[in-house]
Amino acid sequence: MSRAIQKRTPLPTPVRLEDAQNVGTLLAGSRSAETRRSYASAMRTFTAWCQERGYPAVPTGPEVVASYIAHRSTYVAHSTISRDVAAISAAHLDTGLDDPTAHHGVRQALRSVGRTLGTAPSRRATPLTTILMRQIIDAMEDLETATGKRDRAILLLGLAAAQRRSEIAALTTNDIARQDAGLLLRIRRSKTDQTGRGDLIGIPLGAHPETCPVLALEAWLEASGRRLGDGTPVFSRIYNHSRIANAALSDRSIARIIQARAAAAGISGKDYAHTAGVAQTWVSGHSLRAGHATSAAEEGVDPMAISRTTRHRRLDSLARYVRPASALEDSTAGKIGL
Repeated sequence: MSRAIQKRTPLPTPVRLEDAQNVGTLLAGSRSAETRRSYASAMRTFTAWCQERGYPAVPTGPEVVASYIAHRSTYVAHSTISRDVAAISAAHLDTGLDDPTAHHGVRQALRSVGRTLGTAPSRRATPLTTILMRQIIDAMEDLETATGKRDRAILLLGLAAAQRRSEIAALTTNDIARQDAGLLLRIRRSKTDQTGRGDLIGIPLGAHPETCPVLALEAWLEASGRRLGDGTPVFSRIYNHSRIANAALSDRSIARIIQARAAAAGISGKDYAHTAGVAQTWVSGHSLRAGHATSAAEEGVDPMAISRTTRHRRLDSLARYVRPASALEDSTAGKIGL
């Protein structure tokens, strides 16, 4: 008589506290710092809403999540609700709990909100194009100071390489090599390259000395006492307009510099909202990257060529900037004999 074989789930092996802490540190790096901040903010809002109604936040059930989606749909955009749902999902999965957002009812509620509100973004970063950048540089009255040289290098290098604010903040002098015709810049890691495969961007010498990113970077390196290849952060804080720190600027500091310099030049970005087809636009840390894509599209550069510098993995993401700039040139309406 055969004996039935019983499957047994192996018991977890206890590990040392030090090893458990190492695993925790490793898993914490699975998301970018910006994503962790965004999820934490979303969970604070969700937890406060649950507490007001006496609902459990973590763990919670799909009926609570669906109710929260319905509540949020009267206040925020679809993209924000999608972020909220992703944060709730992560909070459960990260602690070994069942994911309430995977329930069919929750997914249906999210799709219904998408149909009701639309999935197009309601806000967008104003592109700081080449024309606007000249306006910003012309308005800078401190170009002979260390602060002025640093900020000009941030603006021009970020625009030339279509960089995100986090990429500018992460640059070290080991990431840049000088060539006769310009610079080679290595982006070690980015939002769309979390595993650090890296991208190499070429930055030629500019046609105009006042807006040349290569000359601007060299002026800042000389003022800060840095050399290419010495491993130091490219951009750092400056105290009292003269004492240059060793620590790198944060990505938020980069964004504040971009916003302040644009505001000083009288650029708010509000007038771009109608062109972009969104409710609100503003100058942000993303405006340099958007400005590169828009400027290149206005000059008739092929989208595939633009994407090699902007590092967009999907052309539909790049089209958000290319379409407003080249809609008239791309249209076939003028070719059908009207």
